[in-house]
Amino acid sequence: GGLAMLLDRSRQSLTSCKETVVFLKSRAKVEEDYGRSLQKLSQHTLRSMDRPSPGQQSTQQVSWQRLVEAHETLASNRMKFSITLSEMSDFLSTYVKSKEAIRRKLRDTEQRYQKAIEESESLLEKARAKYEVQCGEWERLLLKTGKPDGALASSATSASGATHSTSSSAMTKTKNVGNAVSGIFGKHKVSTQESLERMGQEAGVKAKVANEAYKRLLQQTNSMRRDFYDVQLPKILASVMGLIEEVDQFLKFSLGKYAYTYESAILADAITLKPMDGAGLPGMVEMIGEIDSKADLDAYLMATAKHGGRINRASIPYKEYEMSTIARFYASPKRIFGVPLDAQLERDQQQVPLIMVKCADAVEAFGLQNEGIYRQSGQSSQVNKLRNEFDLDAEVVDLQANSYIADINNVTGVLKMYLRELPGGLIPVAQHGAMLSYFPVEDLEPGVAASAEAAATMHHYDRDQDLGLAQKISGMASAIRNMPPPNRNTLAFLLAHLDKVQAFQEFNMMNSENLSIVFGPTILPAGNNPANAALDIRRSAKVVRFMLDNRRAIFDAL
Repeated sequence: GGLAMLLDRSRQSLTSCKETVVFLKSRAKVEEDYGRSLQKLSQHTLRSMDRPSPGQQSTQQVSWQRLVEAHETLASNRMKFSITLSEMSDFLSTYVKSKEAIRRKLRDTEQRYQKAIEESESLLEKARAKYEVQCGEWERLLLKTGKPDGALASSATSASGATHSTSSSAMTKTKNVGNAVSGIFGKHKVSTQESLERMGQEAGVKAKVANEAYKRLLQQTNSMRRDFYDVQLPKILASVMGLIEEVDQFLKFSLGKYAYTYESAILADAITLKPMDGAGLPGMVEMIGEIDSKADLDAYLMATAKHGGRINRASIPYKEYEMSTIARFYASPKRIFGVPLDAQLERDQQQVPLIMVKCADAVEAFGLQNEGIYRQSGQSSQVNKLRNEFDLDAEVVDLQANSYIADINNVTGVLKMYLRELPGGLIPVAQHGAMLSYFPVEDLEPGVAASAEAAATMHHYDRDQDLGLAQKISGMASAIRNMPPPNRNTLAFLLAHLDKVQAFQEFNMMNSENLSIVFGPTILPAGNNPANAALDIRRSAKVVRFMLDNRRAIFDAL
């Protein structure tokens, strides 16, 4: 009964899975209805809400709108939860169907073996009955003749054991019967005896054939039973046991997934109602607490009073004449090109030159994915026009206008021009030697001609294989630390900007190596010796690349 018990147990497990499928599907429908109803209510409320312009909204209107939007988020959370439950239900339903097919296959396999064994046993029973009938007939004729046939008797005795039951008393009875027969049929003794012997021989042959058939079916039936009970049935039992364990484990996993998904949905609702500390978002209680009824009333009265025709009794203010930009420049010029960095920053009360801030913002907004940014040159006329506008007044230049962002290379061109014309360079001469000392001429690739083309074939720098990386970082940090604050702050700003540019090298093809080739000679100009100009360009490019690759480490060490 083990198989029937396990099949029943597997049916129970699959039934539990089906019940879970029904539950998940129903729960998904409940959540979907709730989410859709809440979403519909929220959207209807938002559409019907009185929405003045942003500057005229009262605190009550702002809080009410945010509260309704929070309900819309709750509805969205429930819809997502419903979709997840529906997917889990469909997946579990498909799984149950596949396992039911396996269970039916195992049950049908066992039934097929049982049926084959029953049919074999039925044939065996028929063969045994026929064998006993033949042996009984042979025994009857042997008793009549009173003369055993040695060969047939031996065969019958070894095959069935039936003649072993014939005792010595049976032989005595045989003699008595023989005497009686002799007395009755004395006249025909010779002919009757021969007929009985012939019939006995035929009956013996039939008994032997029936015995062979019976033994063959018996061996076949026992072989089938041994194969079933010793091999096939244990396999089927193991398969059903494995099926039960797998279904139970999968059901446990599905219920665990449901519990986790439900907890996540509840947590999402909780975070919507009360965001975690540090998120910078108010919860529902805080939304209501932000309502300032008195301020709303004051704002309403002030707005209404403006439309009530109230007389302005204040004194008439002084109105200064608005001069044109060019006229203001001539009246109070604020040049930046060719002006020492510390002087212009002190004059403009800035930490970083305004031209660099505006150009970097424009590039980061519109040019990070432009191929060859900073490598390609802009139109000379447009670059000079920008230069003149910055030299008039950098504060009024608007690089977000379409006329400038149409070709971002004009913006990058004026930035490079500004750095080139900066007196003394962005990196002061006092720090040139300290920085270049970490990249001696011997480290450059031998055999490369000192030319403008050679400046583009820099020696490959591998940070992971440079054993002196820590010393270089420390030395660079020390050199930057010794710079004047205007140069140090401006260099830090420029490297941070270029780091953002190289972050998009997949699009703009400007990695640290390409950027260093462009900016190396610009911020670290070559020396006064023309013979070493090409080598100085390559070394300055290596310095800039090193600073780009290790920017965070260098400035963290300051």
